[in-house]
Amino acid sequence: MIVVVTGTGTGVGKTRLAVGLVQALAARGPVVGWKPVESGVDGALGADEVELAAASAVHAASVRLREPLSPHLAARRAGVTIDRAALHRRWLELARAWPAMVVELAGGLCSPLDDDVDQAGWLAEASPMIRAGMKLVLVASDRLGVLHDVTATLHAAAAHGLTVAAIALAPPATPDLSTGTNAGELAARAPVRGRPIVTLPRATSAELAGHPAVADLLAALA
Repeated sequence: MIVVVTGTGTGVGKTRLAVGLVQALAARGPVVGWKPVESGVDGALGADEVELAAASAVHAASVRLREPLSPHLAARRAGVTIDRAALHRRWLELARAWPAMVVELAGGLCSPLDDDVDQAGWLAEASPMIRAGMKLVLVASDRLGVLHDVTATLHAAAAHGLTVAAIALAPPATPDLSTGTNAGELAARAPVRGRPIVTLPRATSAELAGHPAVADLLAALA
């Protein structure tokens, strides 16, 4: 199983869920966590990469960019070219070596990866082996505006030939009147209708690993 965790934007709790998924899968067997590109890295390792590597007990190197910007802009300012093909080769190596894998993308699904493609476009370039085993999980904040954010992201994914396997709603820092209602509203609307939706609690990654919502998510992906 290759679980790809992406979001409708930044700050929606992708890393917390990705690490929780790695920890939950680790209880079942070998698993690797990988963040292909991370920006805002001030040092040898990025914070998200450290968490994923610690949870999976292996270090899977990614592209590290110093400025906390969209990968394409951080790379441009650093004079770095993100080698999309090399990242795909690394992904294939890891997928062949590990029976389970959790990949956390930078930013949202439509965030630019480089000057030519966004994250969705990069996923669409993946090899048939990767595409066949890939389970795409969309993380969004359970707040006002999420109906638009999720629907727009699903349309963008479909335009690239990608299928979002499940949606995870994460608790916002400040709840609003829509918080708690969005899962039901999304479930009733196209193109979400029929897709598994889980509502995550406000919890640490370790707590998420043992939470029924994550168990339900993994069951839906399987």
